[in-house]
Order: sequence, then structure tokens, then C-alpha cells
Amino acid sequence: MFDSKICSYRDCRSYVSAPYDTCFHHSSIEERTIILDSLRRTLERKGLVKDVSIIGGDFEGLDVRDTSIRGSNFSFSTFRECDFSSSRVSTCFFDMCVFIRCRFDDIHARYSVFSGSNMRHCTFCGSTMVSCNFMGLDSTHNDFSGSDLYFSNFSMSRIIDTSFEDCNLRRVNFRASAIRDTSFLYSNPEEAFFQNEEALS
Repeated sequence: MFDSKICSYRDCRSYVSAPYDTCFHHSSIEERTIILDSLRRTLERKGLVKDVSIIGGDFEGLDVRDTSIRGSNFSFSTFRECDFSSSRVSTCFFDMCVFIRCRFDDIHARYSVFSGSNMRHCTFCGSTMVSCNFMGLDSTHNDFSGSDLYFSNFSMSRIIDTSFEDCNLRRVNFRASAIRDTSFLYSNPEEAFFQNEEALS
């Protein structure tokens, strides 16, 4: 798991970006460059990204395909047109992030957090995302079709024009969510948890 040491910058409560004693935001430009270059080299080798903490990062066109990411923290980051297809994600934090036109097709994710994030025009087709936390998600024009979302949590979310067609929704929590223009065709919404039946209209 990423280092839980707190940033040495005065009054900052974020976690450090190892090997430095400051968080990514308070790291110098040179330190940020070293951190990001190390991440890119690992991704290019399709190696294991492990114990990384980059809070508030800004990524565009990042190629994460066929990579494993474990125990890492990317909270409050922005991802534009990044490709996570066929990646394996375990116990990672992507909470309060912005995802724009990103691909997560055929990923395998477990025990990972996307809560409070803003997603626009992203695809998660054919993915397995078990016990993942999407609580408070702001979702517009996204596609989860053909995915296994067993025991994941979408409660208190805003879900607009999003497809959950042909998905496994067993024990998925949609309680207290605003759901509009969203399709559950060929899925099993009767095995999910909704606030009331009107949420399906």
C-alpha cells in the first residue's frame, strides 16, 4: 500500500509521493517530473504499478493498457482520453477524480474507490468490477454494458444517459441516486438495491 506519511508542507494533510517527503502538489517541478517519468517507464514496460501516490495529478493520453495497478492513490486527479483497457486494478483510490473520454474496457477491478468522481463519455464495456465504490458518482454519457458489477456501490450518485445493459447487477447499490435516461436492458435490476421503482424509469 502507498506510504501513509503526511506531507511535510505546513498544514497539508495529503499523503507523500515517495520517495519525497511532500505530496505531489507540493513537490518541486523537478520532483514531479521524476515521479511521472518513473510511472511512464513502468507503464511502457507493462509492469506492475504498486504503492504509488499521486494526488492531484493531471494525465492526458496515458496508456495503462494491460498493466496491473495495486495499492495506489490517484485521488483528485484528472484523466483525459486515457486508456485503462484490459488492466488489473486492486485496492486503488481514484476518488474525487475527473475522467473524460477514458476507456476501461475489459478491466478487472476489485476493492477500488471511484467515489465522488466526475465521468464523461467513458466506457467500461465487458469489465469485471467487483466490490468497487462509486458512491456519489457524477456520470453522464458513460457505458458499463456487459460488465459484472457485483456488490459495487453507486448510491447517492447522479447517473444520466448511462448504459448498464447486459450487466450483472446482483447486490449493486443504487439507493438515493438520481437516475435518468439510463438503460438496464438484459440486466438483472431486480437483484440490485434502488430507493424505489421510479428510479428505473
